[in-house]
Amino acid sequence: MKVRRFQFGDWQVDAQACVLWREDEGTQVQVEPRALDVLVALCLNAGKILSAEDLLHLCWDGVAVGENQAQKAVAQLRRALGDSVNAPRYIENLRKRGYRTIAPVIFAPHRESDTLAETWARESPYVGLTPFGAGHASVFFGRDAAIVRLRDVLASQLPGGRVFVLILGASGSGKTSLVQAGLLPALMRAGAALHVADATVLDLGAIGAVPLLTALGGALLDLDGDGEPLFAGRSAEQLGQSLIEDGQSAQDGVAPADGRFVLFVDRLEALFSSAFASGLQRQQFLAALDRLSRGGQVMVIAACRNDFYPEVVGEPLLMEAKAAGGHFDLTPPSRAEIGQMIRLPAEIAGLSFGGDTDGRERLDDLLCEAAAHSPDALPLLQYTLQQLYLLRSPTRELTLAAYRDLGGIEGAIGRRAETTLEGLSAGAQAALPRIFSLIVALSAIDDAVRGVLARWSDLRSDDERALVQALVDERLFVSRVSGGEAVFGVAHEALLRQWPRAVSWIAEHRQALRVRSQLEGLARQWAAEGRRSDRLLRRGKPLEEARDLLSGGIVPVGPDVNALVTASARHVKRAERLRLGALAAFAAIALVAAFLGLRAGRAEKVAALRLQEAEDLADYMLDELADKLRPLGRLDLLDGVAQKALGYLTTDDPGRIPSAARLRQAKALQTLADVDRSRGNVDAALKALGQAESLLQADLVAGTVDTDVLKTSGLVAFWFGQIALDQGRLEDALRQVLQYRDFAQRRMQLQPDEPDAWIELSYALSCLGGLQIRNGNGDAAATSLNESIALKRRALLAHPENMSLRVELANSISLLANAQAERGMLEAAADLYDQQREVLDEVRRREPNAPVWSFRLAVANRLKSALLVAQGKTEPALVGLNQAMEQIEDSLRKEPENQRWRVTRLEIRLLSVRAELALGKALILLPDILNIEAEVEQMLGTNPTDDLLQRQKAQALLLHGIALAAGGGLDAARLKIDEAAGIARVSVDRDRKDRLRSILLSSTLLAEAEIDLKRGADEAAKQACQDAVGVLRAIAPSSNDFRVLDPWVRANRCGGDQGAADAGARILDQMGYREVDYLKTSIKQKE
Repeated sequence: MKVRRFQFGDWQVDAQACVLWREDEGTQVQVEPRALDVLVALCLNAGKILSAEDLLHLCWDGVAVGENQAQKAVAQLRRALGDSVNAPRYIENLRKRGYRTIAPVIFAPHRESDTLAETWARESPYVGLTPFGAGHASVFFGRDAAIVRLRDVLASQLPGGRVFVLILGASGSGKTSLVQAGLLPALMRAGAALHVADATVLDLGAIGAVPLLTALGGALLDLDGDGEPLFAGRSAEQLGQSLIEDGQSAQDGVAPADGRFVLFVDRLEALFSSAFASGLQRQQFLAALDRLSRGGQVMVIAACRNDFYPEVVGEPLLMEAKAAGGHFDLTPPSRAEIGQMIRLPAEIAGLSFGGDTDGRERLDDLLCEAAAHSPDALPLLQYTLQQLYLLRSPTRELTLAAYRDLGGIEGAIGRRAETTLEGLSAGAQAALPRIFSLIVALSAIDDAVRGVLARWSDLRSDDERALVQALVDERLFVSRVSGGEAVFGVAHEALLRQWPRAVSWIAEHRQALRVRSQLEGLARQWAAEGRRSDRLLRRGKPLEEARDLLSGGIVPVGPDVNALVTASARHVKRAERLRLGALAAFAAIALVAAFLGLRAGRAEKVAALRLQEAEDLADYMLDELADKLRPLGRLDLLDGVAQKALGYLTTDDPGRIPSAARLRQAKALQTLADVDRSRGNVDAALKALGQAESLLQADLVAGTVDTDVLKTSGLVAFWFGQIALDQGRLEDALRQVLQYRDFAQRRMQLQPDEPDAWIELSYALSCLGGLQIRNGNGDAAATSLNESIALKRRALLAHPENMSLRVELANSISLLANAQAERGMLEAAADLYDQQREVLDEVRRREPNAPVWSFRLAVANRLKSALLVAQGKTEPALVGLNQAMEQIEDSLRKEPENQRWRVTRLEIRLLSVRAELALGKALILLPDILNIEAEVEQMLGTNPTDDLLQRQKAQALLLHGIALAAGGGLDAARLKIDEAAGIARVSVDRDRKDRLRSILLSSTLLAEAEIDLKRGADEAAKQACQDAVGVLRAIAPSSNDFRVLDPWVRANRCGGDQGAADAGARILDQMGYREVDYLKTSIKQKE
């Protein structure tokens, strides 16, 4: 058993050091040598049953010991692996038979072939920035799961008679390598379940001016069947043309009936981005691929960058593959898979990784960590490994010193950029400064350098386009679609930090970048406020810097900035003329100065009156005006109000500020904190709140019971709590909100008949109720929210025209409805949602042109419809969802770019599809599901890390899988559902306390179980259900939320725990839960 390192499930095993570790968690476990021998024996016989006697013979070297020694060793391994006897994931115990591994086992292939090791002892096992080819298959690691998934997708297309698979992935994600070094060698291996005789590759990014059909024909001519050309006697042009004239005849009689071949079309995005690909050529080429894929012999696989997905959506022949489950999304590799990419090729080639002298850092670990945090930089990881190979020691060690000399992965980026630039023409090299000016920005918040996306349409010359394209080709830049336009930018901001040319350019032009950043913010604000004159640049340094920026031309600016600077210059010129006229007026004023001096006594009295007026104005600005501006989101005006007031109020020595002035200063600081938080400047907000709290505390300690002091103290506590909630500090948020409520209650005791006091207490109780819902305390939340609603209704009787109060009432009713639903009180919740809609209808009637009210009504209708679905009232729910869709569409017509509203539209559409699926309308819903998926993908293109959008993608994939399964397409359905489960697992890992994430993951697991049952794989189905139980176990037993209890009951029934299922079912039955699919499934499971 001379084994060095291997992978067992998600654990790495070092057999020599007797260590197990997981790279995704940073966990490392030491195991006794004998137990490690047992693990090696089991893994060398992966999937086979070894009895206790077998293990004693293999691992105890003939020493006579009892059988319980093997049992003890296996028990120790289970503890180390975190495995379970009842629900094993790694080692299974078969009663009276023995043990076997059930997790995947991966050894380096050199265990199978010494010749392989000799081959790679002479060459680098790393490919640098070039893709892996078929010759690198033996050193291509880390994509086993993706290869299996892709092969399954390919196989799932066979029954339909059209084998066309489209691989979508980011630039540099490894699409080409996956096919050339992973999938094709696996398919061409003797004995493969899905075997192909030969394969050919057509790289559309490398065919130059060759017509598309001719290039296709040339690639097909490379196919051989039984040593003979598959398409003999044809020229490339003839063969390509025949595919659009008579696609079937091109394949008749040229291969054995059972022979299959693969055409791999790489860089399909060239169809949409290259000049040679006219509309007609593109349509003919896709039609030829379609006919090939239907011929029964040639399977077509294409790879396309996912930033071209909007163009893919516009091609029916490409989207037809999606409807059949033929789209494959290549996701970034896991940390464990990255570890395989780094370590296993080195093991084959006899390379080792160095470390530091005290053994605390190993080069392979550092590489894995760096690449795991930058999954887009996989080609650059290969480049770094290639450079390390070239710098290897005489003992074939890849050294830590060489890695540090390269500057790590990020340092290698700079070197590659320089090499790429040197290979271009002088004109292209000279275009580099302007490209920097387009893609480099300076943060307006912290002056940090960052990369931004620039439009391809902003490039002005062939040299600029050649430079950007070269950097994209070398994976140093990325290209994608954003907002419907093709854009580009750096693949990794490390390029801006590590490339000396970039560092030098940024240092030289930092001031210009800073000015542009400031001007862009001011221009956006100016344009948003209707280009008001009081927002123009003032005379002096700001305007002069702006003029210098525009005249210099080094850093380009947008049209809004140009317009702002031009308008400001005109305004200053006009003001200068007015200033000259004012000088003459001042001369006349001086003549009467003596006379005014005689009036000084009277002026003193006037000054006292003006002081009182100024204080009254400050009170108005900080109270009524600020309250009117907040709902409008006018942060700039709020900021100006607070700054002006604060400037006036802090002119005196703070130690001698009277109580009234302290209160005004605290109000100003609280308003500033509101503005700073909204702008993301949390530190400044906390500082302002702390200062306000100190000022107010002086009055509170002195026993002051002024109602304004109590109100402002409550608001300061509220904003402290809001910031704590933003940061996920729920306990701190609850403590501050309780203080807010206490201040509001004290104020109401002093002003029991003042409506404003009722309103403030109602706001505090609403905040408290929302937090209590998040903490799972539904009863307390209902109490708080009921009291809040009563106070708001009472206040509305006194102020029926207060629209802001009506909106807050609707929000409180919605929160209470949510609390009642989570308590299992569905009828009460439904009634509350009706009340919410009545309030919002009244608001919209009074303000019919404000799109926000249609949006809020759409949300209310969606929430009510979700309850109707839960009650089994699916048809009325669909009517409500149609109303919601009309309302959200009405809002989006007025604000089409509102992302929040687009997300809500997706939620409505997803709920509609789910409701109709339960009614058995699976097949007719597939086009709707495809449209939803396309919209989600488009939105993810501009915000790929948005967790809510990712979960909506998972929901769409889950519904797609359920629909396909209902139509009998189990293989395609399973692929969709597995993809949904992968997204859901990532989401749960980000926040395990979020119930909605756990509900989504459990739903995907139950869908997997349903497919396993249809296939007759009862044990696999049971395991999936038990996994779903495990996901929900922390939240379900104490919950009355039907969204939790539904999957909990289903999972326990099919997982074998009938007692837990019955207990949950009783709660659902008592609350009136009658969701259609739940009832159908319950009947089937009981049968």
